[in-house]
Amino acid sequence: MAVKDEVVNSIRAALARGDLLTAFDEVMQARELGHGGLDYLEVLTRARLGDTERGLALYTDYQLDRLDDVDVLSLKARLLKDQAFTGPRPDREKLLEACLLYARAYRHSRSSYPGINAATLARIAGRDGMAVRLANAVLRLAPPKEESDYFSYATLAEARLILDDLEGARAALAQAIEAPGADVGARSTTVLQLQRLAAAIGASEAVERLLDIIRPPRVAMFCGNIFVGGPGLEAALALQVRALIAREHVGFAFGALAAGSDILIAEQLLEAGAELHVVLPFSEADFIEQSVAPAGEGWVRRYEACKARAASLTFASRMSYIGEFEQFAYGSTVTMGMARLRARHLHSEAIQLAILEDRGAATLTGTDLEAWRAAGGRTAVVAAPPLIRPRMPPPPPPSNVKRGTYGLMFSDYPGFANLDERVLPLFWGEVMGRAAKMLETYVGKIRQGNTWGDALYVVFDDASSAAGAALDLCAQFEEVDCHALGVPVGTAMRVALHYGPTYVGHDPVSGRNTYYGTEVSRTARIEPITPNGSVYCTEPFAAVLEMEPENNFVCNYVGRMALAKGYGVYPLYSLSRQASSSSA
Repeated sequence: MAVKDEVVNSIRAALARGDLLTAFDEVMQARELGHGGLDYLEVLTRARLGDTERGLALYTDYQLDRLDDVDVLSLKARLLKDQAFTGPRPDREKLLEACLLYARAYRHSRSSYPGINAATLARIAGRDGMAVRLANAVLRLAPPKEESDYFSYATLAEARLILDDLEGARAALAQAIEAPGADVGARSTTVLQLQRLAAAIGASEAVERLLDIIRPPRVAMFCGNIFVGGPGLEAALALQVRALIAREHVGFAFGALAAGSDILIAEQLLEAGAELHVVLPFSEADFIEQSVAPAGEGWVRRYEACKARAASLTFASRMSYIGEFEQFAYGSTVTMGMARLRARHLHSEAIQLAILEDRGAATLTGTDLEAWRAAGGRTAVVAAPPLIRPRMPPPPPPSNVKRGTYGLMFSDYPGFANLDERVLPLFWGEVMGRAAKMLETYVGKIRQGNTWGDALYVVFDDASSAAGAALDLCAQFEEVDCHALGVPVGTAMRVALHYGPTYVGHDPVSGRNTYYGTEVSRTARIEPITPNGSVYCTEPFAAVLEMEPENNFVCNYVGRMALAKGYGVYPLYSLSRQASSSSA
């Protein structure tokens, strides 16, 4: 079935506004409906998401190099270029390979796009003569002003920078931002390209100042104290918030919609044209009851109005509210991480916007500010006068069962049920023995470890320990003798990860502590749909990793996927290590 124009236009529109997750989801949904002609857009979206390895594999599988199109021919070079920058320092051989591919596409098409990319990579790789020749050739290809668009001027800026003409680059970028096509997606691509070039030529600080001209809008995580409000107070606060949004150039925002500060900030963001993403810590009905309705019915109506205009609604957890402060803190952490994930995709800055009264430091908002700053983030605060707080409803009766927030891992070995009885002892020693030996290296971080046949369920103190153990587990099974077990070569563990609140209780059967709850069940439903040898994690897990001070992992979006046993559809990510990171 041929792909419809509206499908392609919708995908390209999502790419243009920098909404890479939506673009990827739409590509995958169209494929499921049988639409063809999406190979290039899928690989391009994966490239922008940073899924370079899979993108290169699909480029070959789809035989895209057979298409006589400059953008398609340049896409492989782009993937190789991105691959060259995955390590602690650029891989010169891969840079040159990508450079030559771009140069070949340039000779074939005489298009400035592959030409300028070839010039930039030549300069980064130390081929200065080649870089200068190509940059000058690109300048000669520049269209007349009346035919120039964003990329025309961005190309001129890049060529000027290669030729060490900073003022010429500045002038071209100033024209680029005013030209047709200066969308967020295009600008984020230019920012990354020029940052890489600047690092190679030793002009990073000067170029960073230039990039302020075209840098995509900032991404904000917003929060603040709950209050009852009043016309005078709200008008004064709204005025300050509007000024802050404009000054910080906020274009995207993530936060809850509690009465008072949250909703007031969200309303100003929407009026400023920002893209709003609502993230709730638990079930919506409970959130409204606890954090919106106590301030009055007017706030509930304003909540619904903001939600209706939001680009998305996400739940850190769909569990009920059980009276724990930690549930709100968990939701805030996930919200912060989601903001940082979006900023990373845009090559922009994530900041925190908050309304805080003097006595508010001891509240949840004060805790959110501390957590954001501890992760290296910058906060912009609107100081509020003393606020009137609503009478909060009593929390649910407290549970006498201990709870905590932990990293959760489920894994199994595909094909275990079909193993010959005679190899089961070999499996137990070769596979589960390797798993046990690896997990011993995380003994100080593991709270519980259980096995059921080939399955593992392990609870970790934190997300980063769970991530490291999951990848180490996969690495261990690369050495398993698949022939001896009678399974296909390459068979390995599939691992699912999540981070969320769980109960810690006494198991009356085993006599040991056990960890259970809604979030444990969610993790268990991810493992059956995880590909062989892969590690899949939830969006909350990816977001929490983003908040780690030293995050050595990469989470690449794989789409919204239906979990096992009808558990629902959730966004999932594949986990890998940064190239410069070593195993635990």
